[in-house]
Amino acid sequence: MRSAALFAVGLSILLCGCGTPDAFWIQQITSVTPSSSGTPNSVVSSGNYEFVSVQGTGQIFTYNISGGSQVAVGKLYATPCNQPSGMVVATIAGANVMAVACYDTGSLLTLTVNSDGSLSALGSVGGLPMPFPGIVLDGTNVLVPLFGGISSGNGGVARVSIATPASPAIEGMVTLASPASGGVANAEYLAVTGGFVYVTAGSESNPLGSSSTVQVVNEATMTLVGTPLVVPHSPQQIALQGTVAYVTLFDATQLESIDISDPANLQPLETMPLATAGQSCHPVPVVVEGNYAYVGCYAEGVIEQIDISIPAQMHPAQSIAGMASPQRLAYAGNSMLVTAGTSGGQVYQIDFREF
Repeated sequence: MRSAALFAVGLSILLCGCGTPDAFWIQQITSVTPSSSGTPNSVVSSGNYEFVSVQGTGQIFTYNISGGSQVAVGKLYATPCNQPSGMVVATIAGANVMAVACYDTGSLLTLTVNSDGSLSALGSVGGLPMPFPGIVLDGTNVLVPLFGGISSGNGGVARVSIATPASPAIEGMVTLASPASGGVANAEYLAVTGGFVYVTAGSESNPLGSSSTVQVVNEATMTLVGTPLVVPHSPQQIALQGTVAYVTLFDATQLESIDISDPANLQPLETMPLATAGQSCHPVPVVVEGNYAYVGCYAEGVIEQIDISIPAQMHPAQSIAGMASPQRLAYAGNSMLVTAGTSGGQVYQIDFREF
């Protein structure tokens, strides 16, 4: 991850309406550049503040975004690990509490988010092998994907309670099912709704065309639900809206919509190609808002807006180019925040009302 922004730069980006060639305007996008020695990973907002985890330096940066731009706040917070990644913020007993996954130490940290945006240590819990960045919050439960691998076997999901923030506790774990081919399933990103956790489970097991899945976990019992849904190779992040999940497929350059109304019986709705005649798209992050999904094309440096008003008939709407390696997307008021997952990468702020 990179250190917090040392300067802000205004970028003039062309935003064009797909299918309506005359619809375009110049949009101002601000960005901050973290340190040259780390890589931005995750971004989360709380009140007037934005927090960015930076891998390689083990730091979390705070920015005040109340004025419409990212202004560095106070001194950087140094975590006790080198690879902080996913972050969530909960309000517990009137206090704001951040939970942060540390990949290299297999732990989850809890921090107090102070009123001035500064962070201070609360507690930690270990015993979380290879916690991936795609953590999610449900009340005072933090759900953590545990990646897994060839030597360690299938990945899984852990449920960590932060109800007592200074003493986070692992309350349950579940191991993912092997893909149909009998290979290894890697837990990557999570989304939660209605007491069920939805997991993107990539796999490098052969045959690649049938080893990647989306799996479902009952949060209360921490048991698997139903049969894994096979998806094209290399599922990345997942976003939910109502009874539909949206999953980015990196290698397949696609976005898939899935009916989750029956968690035990997931049903594919549509797998939409993201590549066009003049532009490919290898998607990683996805968020949803209203009638649109927003997808970050990692290799191409583009944010695609997809009309999902009819989930089984998705179609492209608009796009913004010029943001290197979008890795995570997050909402903050009227803004969309984008981290660039490269060494020396930037954190962009887009006026969401202009998208």
